[in-house]
Amino acid sequence: MIYLITGKANAGKTHYAKELEIELRLDGQDVVWLDGDKFREQTGNKDYTIGGRRKNLMGAAVLAMEYEREGKTVILSFIAPTIAWRQEMRSYWQESILIYIPGGTLWKGTFYQEPIIEEMSIQRKE
Repeated sequence: MIYLITGKANAGKTHYAKELEIELRLDGQDVVWLDGDKFREQTGNKDYTIGGRRKNLMGAAVLAMEYEREGKTVILSFIAPTIAWRQEMRSYWQESILIYIPGGTLWKGTFYQEPIIEEMSIQRKE
């Protein structure tokens, strides 16, 4: 299972992800948590253009897919600003849940499309 936690900057994604990680570990699950800021740091991707942001998200989606195939539960906490990008990320995974954290802020020149109800449900890859 993959949990994609998304929302604007400073909405509380990291806090929610930490709490979810604790709960899942207490439930006996093998959990991997990928955080947007840490992932950028680990991959060295300092490109904040639209292309660089998309590259960062898809790189995380592929890594999450690999962990999922190993039987791990994966938590991703990323801004993931567009519906299309979130849907593309989720297309890599067998089973996922989107968790939207409302609130937060946007940096000048950035954008965020709030999820629609259809996007929130579990998707299974055929």
